Amino acid sequence: MTENPANCPKCGSPVTPAMKFCESCGAKIEALPACTKCGAALAPGLKFCENCGTPVGAAAPPAVTGEKPAPAPVPVKAEEKIVPEPVKPPVKTEEKPAPAPAAVRAEEKIAPEPVKPPVKTDEKPAPAPAVVKGTPAAAAQATGPKQPMSQTTMIIAGIVVLALLAAAAYFVVLPMLSGTGTPATPPATQTVSQGSGSPAVTSSGNTATAGTVSLVAGPTDSLPSDRTLIIDVERDAISRNIIVTFQGGNGQYGVRELVITLTRSDGTTETKTMSRLERGNSITLTGSDKENRVEITANFYNGETYKVVDKVFEYKKRMGTY
Repeated sequence: MTENPANCPKCGSPVTPAMKFCESCGAKIEALPACTKCGAALAPGLKFCENCGTPVGAAAPPAVTGEKPAPAPVPVKAEEKIVPEPVKPPVKTEEKPAPAPAAVRAEEKIAPEPVKPPVKTDEKPAPAPAVVKGTPAAAAQATGPKQPMSQTTMIIAGIVVLALLAAAAYFVVLPMLSGTGTPATPPATQTVSQGSGSPAVTSSGNTATAGTVSLVAGPTDSLPSDRTLIIDVERDAISRNIIVTFQGGNGQYGVRELVITLTRSDGTTETKTMSRLERGNSITLTGSDKENRVEITANFYNGETYKVVDKVFEYKKRMGTY
């Protein structure tokens, strides 16, 4: 088989039987000789017809003259065109598959890269007992991924523990240092007696009984900035009652109780304890028509005791905020 049916006589470029002029140099292409038996086109230099095997010999020149008067067998030429056309595609397909292996190689090169993810997927199911029961190599691979996971788990657990310790230090240790922690034992010197007319003993040690009461206000203690309390004390102008209202403050969560003692002008006393210290809680004591003395002592969880209010006011006189 020849490479092409014919070549340009001028530049040697390959041409097809249907071409009248060379596409490279523009030279006119003479018609190819045809076989005297089957009429197939004969390439230059052939001694036998490639279609029927008839010897070319001296019959080639008449074949050229036979082609000129025989333009009628166009369908034969069409078949000839169809025959070489499928011949060329295989040649082109042979050229195309040449890069195909390169693509396959490229895929083979890409293949090793995604092979790594399957290794990771093997690491995840590695903890399953089925893998452990397998080969020792599989067990070794299973232990490999466990180490990084255990390290991350330990790091996360450490962060959680540190966060819990920080929260505990913030909500427990700091309040205790600032006077808001719970004491191991309650104040030994603090005793409160309930009821009207009975003696009331506070942490200061002063005792008030009927007939010996004092209606003179005494000094109060200064609270640290982290233990300040807001207490409203007022007297109702109609009912003569003394109303004590707790309004919070910086030491709200450090104070254990408020001991409120009311001393009336007739010498009687009344003591009440406010242990539920929430903002807005109040206690009402029955006052007299004349002078009344109100003393409030704050007992903190850390054992400290402060006298925060000592006020004497007459009928219809109101007490402000402390």
